[in-house]
Amino acid sequence: MYLSYLMGAEQIEDQELEALGVTIVGHAGHGNRKLKIPSQRVDDYRILIKEKMTPGFWNEFLDERAIHFIFKLKDHTVKEFTLSPDNEREIDTLCAQLNNEPPDKTANVYRYIADNDFYHDFMTKHYQALVER
Repeated sequence: MYLSYLMGAEQIEDQELEALGVTIVGHAGHGNRKLKIPSQRVDDYRILIKEKMTPGFWNEFLDERAIHFIFKLKDHTVKEFTLSPDNEREIDTLCAQLNNEPPDKTANVYRYIADNDFYHDFMTKHYQALVER
């Protein structure tokens, strides 16, 4: 099971997510949704996000083994990453640029993700050493 806090997805209807077996566990402002994605459907979810996410946004989805990012830049270029020490700086830079934030706010991407209330307990349980470094 993966968790995802979906933003920038006005073109994605709740029914499309539910058809993938995704559970919408909460709605937040601006059409943001808190999701649980079955592991066996994560590839279908990834395709939907790449096709319909609004340019200028990113989506992360995570389980206890990995944190995945899909960035859709304003020019519609899509970049995908699985977070690691080797690419954390690049992910940090993209997050800061798309959110108009200084890079130091997102330098520890694990902590940045853990600051989201939806992910906090999960990140503390599975990624605590990386969050606290």
